Amino acid sequence: MKEELKKFNKTKERLICIDSDGCVLDTMEIKHMRCFGPCLVHEWDLAKYREEIIRLWRKINLLSKDRGVNRFVGLGKVLEDINENYFRVEGLDGYLEWVKSAKELSNESAARAYEETGNPCIKKALEWSELVNQSLMMVSMSKKQPFEGAMEAVRLSHECGDVAIVTSANGSEIQKEWKSLDIEQYTDVLVSQETGTKTRCLKALQEKGYEPQMMLMVGDSPSDLEAAREVGAFFYPILAYQERESWEEFPEALKRFQEGTYEGAYQEQKILEFEKNLRL
Repeated sequence: MKEELKKFNKTKERLICIDSDGCVLDTMEIKHMRCFGPCLVHEWDLAKYREEIIRLWRKINLLSKDRGVNRFVGLGKVLEDINENYFRVEGLDGYLEWVKSAKELSNESAARAYEETGNPCIKKALEWSELVNQSLMMVSMSKKQPFEGAMEAVRLSHECGDVAIVTSANGSEIQKEWKSLDIEQYTDVLVSQETGTKTRCLKALQEKGYEPQMMLMVGDSPSDLEAAREVGAFFYPILAYQERESWEEFPEALKRFQEGTYEGAYQEQKILEFEKNLRL
């Protein structure tokens, strides 16, 4: 994914950055409940607490301010709760320090961190992440479908400007999903967890020559809003469990973005709706 970013060049004045899971694709629930949570239960041998841990994973990674964070960040949040309420997680402090300081959070960076530190929690996190990737491959594409209106919105975005998929998920998995659904044709570049945090990704894209007011981030998580704010871009929210309605309104948002009337009251209202929806 880093090489794809290096090769990418600006072709239009505007850039629309769009998240994937829980934004374009209705995949957040199935991936987290069938893959991420159960793989945690398996890797840390938590079978007797299975239901509690799966609920905890959902609460943190789908229904809180941490919705949509990088998988290793989300894992750290859950492990902190497990360490406090279930049993001591060996090496947790070192793992959390790596999550906080690493420029990139991916399987490759986790492998390097384990080689350097020998931290047992980082080792288990890597094994968990690899197991997650294997389980994701077993989820049928029939279960990975776009939200109503999302595909048309991506197509319209491509008419307006360059389009970047900006995701904290595994890049290869997202690329396969968008290609299979024939949405990839309306995109120009993909940046993912292998590239860095969403803020890092947006900054790297901005360096291709886009002015902040010519960038729009479309996403469903607080990390999307934070990244947009960090680079001065506009933000359009896809509200959790109101995705169809959000995509229905998107053409109006895109029109405002093109006409230069997005800033101000409209942007503020969209952010307010987003924060109320996730109770931020």
